[in-house]
Amino acid sequence: MKKIFYFICLVLLAVSCSKPKEVELELGSDPDSRIADTLAYVRKTLVDAPFGWKAALTTEYSGGYGFFMQFGDNDRVKMVADLTDQTSSDVKESSYRIRQIMAATLSFDTYTYLTMLQDPNPGSYGGQPGKGMGSDVEFDYVKSNGDTLFFQGRKFYKPLILVKAKESEASKYNSKGYLNAIAKNKTFFKKNPLTSIVVDGVETEIAFGFSTKKMSMVIANSDGTFSSSFADFCSTIDGFEIIGEALVNNVQIKRFIWKDENSFVGVDNEGKEYPVKINSSSVVPYLTALGTSFSTIAVPDATTYNGWSTDFVTRRAQAKAGIGRWSFSTGSIILHTIDFKFQVVNNKMSVAFNTTTGTNKFVLTYNYTYTVDNGKFKFSPSGTPGGNEGAIYNDVRYLLQERINTDTFELGYFVNSETGEVMSQFKSIEHPDFYFTGQNN
Repeated sequence: MKKIFYFICLVLLAVSCSKPKEVELELGSDPDSRIADTLAYVRKTLVDAPFGWKAALTTEYSGGYGFFMQFGDNDRVKMVADLTDQTSSDVKESSYRIRQIMAATLSFDTYTYLTMLQDPNPGSYGGQPGKGMGSDVEFDYVKSNGDTLFFQGRKFYKPLILVKAKESEASKYNSKGYLNAIAKNKTFFKKNPLTSIVVDGVETEIAFGFSTKKMSMVIANSDGTFSSSFADFCSTIDGFEIIGEALVNNVQIKRFIWKDENSFVGVDNEGKEYPVKINSSSVVPYLTALGTSFSTIAVPDATTYNGWSTDFVTRRAQAKAGIGRWSFSTGSIILHTIDFKFQVVNNKMSVAFNTTTGTNKFVLTYNYTYTVDNGKFKFSPSGTPGGNEGAIYNDVRYLLQERINTDTFELGYFVNSETGEVMSQFKSIEHPDFYFTGQNN
């Protein structure tokens, strides 16, 4: 009886040990063969698209960007991109590779428009020193679905999505149609900066920041409150593509397109359309929007800007020079953007001078409380700055001690006449010649 029992156990053990082998055989080839098949599939799919690919990606430090790419079987790729007028009109050729790193990886290995987003030199495309806009040039293949290929950046893990283009689209991309499409979009929102869509009875104000590459949405709720969100977007040959989620009343808006020469509509993930309304005033009053639809007013890194007075330009330059007197072992301190960050729940505000020294970021933060009387803001410093802020305090006096600390300000919407972007503007009551604008984030 014991011999029979042992025999049965051995049979069961042999059967259980053989199962993984059977499963492995059912899966087909070995891992090396499978990765070789994937490499061949990705390459063939990219090359065999007769009219190229519409591509979209997001970045770590900026918004979304659009491309049109055509991959050749000679390891060369041609592309245009929505970074600048030149990149959207001049076709640039570079090399690419499909290779195995940890997965099947698409690498753009010579300088092209996509590489501009990674360029560590701010003079190339305005990114962060040493970091650029925070984009990858190597992307791991994730999956395919119909006419769409999905990749993921190897460093920043941002998606790169490629969709097969139609012949009519390719023709436009290759004949400066992209430049014309982007110009049309900018002209429309420059002329009509206050726009909205209505989704199932819910009105949502929309705005596209062509410099930030982000779309904002402010929803007027039924109880009189407002809520807001942001999404990355990129330009396409017929409008905008939203990268990620843009939810309105639980409806996902995927893109905005021109139905015809005069009709601009939002389109959800099921293809339903929502006409874009042109408004004469904002859906959201400014004092309600501050802290609801945005809480930071970012003053750009520029010598002058739309909505800046001569006095502000002069004083900003003086503050920049004052900060530049200081240095670390990595080099002098260079002023870039200035952020006014509001905490409306407790009436606090901070002014953050975003600087760099070498490739290192360095933020000088000065804290305030504030009151609002008939829409007019009065800012009061929160104590005496210490540390680095205290050491450099006198060098930023042109903006802080001589204006922000002492003056009363009106804050309101400002439409950038160059881009159509809806921004914020500070106006001094005591010094009417001192005013400046910033982007709403």
